[in-house]
Amino acid sequence: MMKTLFERYVVKDWKLKLLSLVLAIMLWYTVFQIGEPKKDITVPLSVSHLPRNMVLMKMDPERVFVTVSGRVSMLKDVKERDVTAIINLNGMKEGETVFEISKANVALPKGIDIVDVKPGTVRVVVDRVIEKRLKVVPVLDRKWTGRYDITLASPEYIVAEGPRKILESVATVETLPANGELRRVEETVNVGFNTESLPHVRVRPDSARIVLRRHPGKEVHWD
Repeated sequence: MMKTLFERYVVKDWKLKLLSLVLAIMLWYTVFQIGEPKKDITVPLSVSHLPRNMVLMKMDPERVFVTVSGRVSMLKDVKERDVTAIINLNGMKEGETVFEISKANVALPKGIDIVDVKPGTVRVVVDRVIEKRLKVVPVLDRKWTGRYDITLASPEYIVAEGPRKILESVATVETLPANGELRRVEETVNVGFNTESLPHVRVRPDSARIVLRRHPGKEVHWD
């Protein structure tokens, strides 16, 4: 009886069974050596808990490389928007600080594991927010130079709010060039302010009223 069972389940087709065993061992070895599949994702860095009296001036680098692992069926659907990397700036003081970046800074969908995060540090620069009164300098569009004069700009001063290092060296702010379909002897236009050279700065109010008066004898002709 035992001999019959042995011959049926072991001896019979032994070459095929041996081949199956070898293939199973090879498959196990391959999975064991290679491990789970991996994927590299570039993720933008963001910040949280920035003190209200501070403004973020610079972050270097602005992106990190995250290596993740998991089942192939899950990895193929993971996109950049599914991964977040956040630096906590709670209590940060004015100036430059170097933060370490680790797996704890990265949030992933369930079922995905973090293998590595590079680089391991990020340099963050913040500045203190101040308010300062800036004198308004009205600007006339070049095409109206010699035909119109600026007779009034209101307000005379605006309040700027932004980084201390930028505003401390600034005393004035120009308006955008006053322009429009000017026909009458006296015209009033509303224009914003030119803040291109004032990054991270907000002004209030955000526009000025400019009164223009045409030069005597300077008629405006339209084609």
